[in-house]
Amino acid sequence: MGNRRSNAVAVLMGAAITLSAAAPVLAGSLYESRYDQEPDGAEMLADVVLVRPATFIASAVGAVGWVISLPFTALGGNVEEAGEVLVKEPMRYTFLRPVGYMEEGTPPRRQQTVTTSSGMKIE
Repeated sequence: MGNRRSNAVAVLMGAAITLSAAAPVLAGSLYESRYDQEPDGAEMLADVVLVRPATFIASAVGAVGWVISLPFTALGGNVEEAGEVLVKEPMRYTFLRPVGYMEEGTPPRRQQTVTTSSGMKIE
């Protein structure tokens, strides 16, 4: 029973690593978009179905890698840099990027103003 569980964990970790390696390829070459153009339906669908789940898994793997690397990065004095690369960047790419925009960098955000019930404006 324990052997099956460890095999399942190994398969899941292998799939996570494979998907995290495939995400930039999918994002960069197959579904290229430009920030000066709105993404089409195929780009949005590919982003939601393929890229976001893969980058979410990559974010989780990066977070685990960051925790494992903590003793070494603490000794080297670069905990902040390791956290930025292994955790923050993948999380930003997964959760803060508009759907369909798969290039690196920050796309232009639409200016939104929300007015609360008390009349305060939030941009």
